[in-house]
Amino acid sequence: MGIEYLPGIQPGMKIDISASRRPERSHLRPESFLPLMKEKLAAKAEKYNQLYSQNWLNPDGGINLPEHPDWEKDEILCEDRERLFAKDNNGKTREQWLLSKEKNSASLTEIALTLSLQRLLPERFMVVRSARYDDYNNGVDQLIIDRENGSVVCGIDELIDIEGNTAPHKKEEKVRKKMLRGGANVKYGVRVEGESLCFEELRSIPAFYLALMPSELATLCQDLSQDEATPTERELFSRLRASLLQQIKSYESLPLGRNLKANVALFAQSLEAWSE
Repeated sequence: MGIEYLPGIQPGMKIDISASRRPERSHLRPESFLPLMKEKLAAKAEKYNQLYSQNWLNPDGGINLPEHPDWEKDEILCEDRERLFAKDNNGKTREQWLLSKEKNSASLTEIALTLSLQRLLPERFMVVRSARYDDYNNGVDQLIIDRENGSVVCGIDELIDIEGNTAPHKKEEKVRKKMLRGGANVKYGVRVEGESLCFEELRSIPAFYLALMPSELATLCQDLSQDEATPTERELFSRLRASLLQQIKSYESLPLGRNLKANVALFAQSLEAWSE
């Protein structure tokens, strides 16, 4: 199936998603919007929980499956890893590290993009944050679940691009290598089966990354404080979609496995429904 490109986008063209010109905004820092964004995450998680009458998401929008036989063991492993992260970060306690982590640019980017995709994607899609285990061990921050065909159409990893480079990022190379190894694996995965959810390990999930400049993150956080999506938020959404299309195009030249190729094609079809 052919891929439709946005106006002005050509195959192989490098897309700089930081190129737009936006009006001046207030100088509030992105972290100042964190309490409001956390409220919005919790509200959306509750909506998704009620949709399937299951508490499968935490208030932070992350997958929560305590009935899984490995959940308790993996939660302990994650806590141990967080203690190591904290120790390497000026000898902080785990609690101190977690508090600082949620205010750093990478975490704010993950939260902001989750919220933006949740409100701009059609209702057929659910956007959730991965379980901590899959974030730390499989490099997947988000899952986008297509309720129409039941599949998880992609795993997303976010990047805050401080330098504003248009050359390939380390994240781009990391995702490319992941695709060559067969795509993303998600231990705590979720699929839709009819009116129910199926919890199972997922393999050969197409992996992508989305990058924001610090200025874009600040603008998006302010946009998310509004009740409805703003023109600048919709503009950013269109450019992120173009970036995903470019990544799909780049995968055509890779020797991907049959299942992964099929899942990439399925995501390309899903992207058609993302148009505003």
